[in-house]
Amino acid sequence: MKAFEPAIIVTRPTGQARRLIELMQAATQAIYPSVQIISLPLLTIIPKNDSELLTKLRNALQQATLIIFVSPNAIECTMRAIDDSNSSWDQLLAAKARIGVVGQSSQEALIRHGVDQKSILVPAQDESDSDGLWKVLQTNISDWPKESVLIIKGEGGRETLIEQLRSVSAGLEILSIYSRVPLDLASPLWQSYAETQPQHTLWTLTSSEAVRHLGERCKALNRNPKIMIENSYALCSHSNIANAARQIGFKNISVCEPRDESISRSAAVWLAEQVKRFP
Repeated sequence: MKAFEPAIIVTRPTGQARRLIELMQAATQAIYPSVQIISLPLLTIIPKNDSELLTKLRNALQQATLIIFVSPNAIECTMRAIDDSNSSWDQLLAAKARIGVVGQSSQEALIRHGVDQKSILVPAQDESDSDGLWKVLQTNISDWPKESVLIIKGEGGRETLIEQLRSVSAGLEILSIYSRVPLDLASPLWQSYAETQPQHTLWTLTSSEAVRHLGERCKALNRNPKIMIENSYALCSHSNIANAARQIGFKNISVCEPRDESISRSAAVWLAEQVKRFP
């Protein structure tokens, strides 16, 4: 019988994955020290920092009364762009401007950058999506035509939130501050999966777009290694991501809160269950 070799695959972009991997290593050390924790960045975040975009960003931040960041990536790329333009967040932000974010991870990212928590509008942890943010915004804002709203995002996505804001006649500007590049189907990084045992492998999935790209990789049956996700486990940070995982073939799916601490704790629980089951 082949040796028991459990593996946890972290699919986040490289920069975002670092802290999560460190937390997972700490959480799993006492359970099974030799567990493999593999970084497989299904998407790469490419910031945009051309001079035209930087000018638009500076002007938009100065005029906006509500700034919506759709992800931690949007926050990090914005803060980097501000630095590149030799400006600061405090200098650019309009007086009494509020900030909306989709989830707790984005709120934490803003706080790390020194943003006042009181200015941040964030949905409850169990409603960390566009609809959850829209509920919070409706509770806090009543005169939408007077609002100047800036949405900072990556290329594509969040159409529902955009349509909701347009439906209430909010002044709206949308800036795409980064692009997402899928991991090349021919990349040697896929080989990191080759030696894993699918029935003892946990995929941590935190992006629906990344899940769809994984599905495309799974369809490339003539490429090695073949990825047998139907025998693996998926840990998803949102129910929408779980639905996407189900659509590409995962059968063993669980959902946790999107915070790194929750993902690492849930991965440790999975590992403990695997250790108990293995004779």
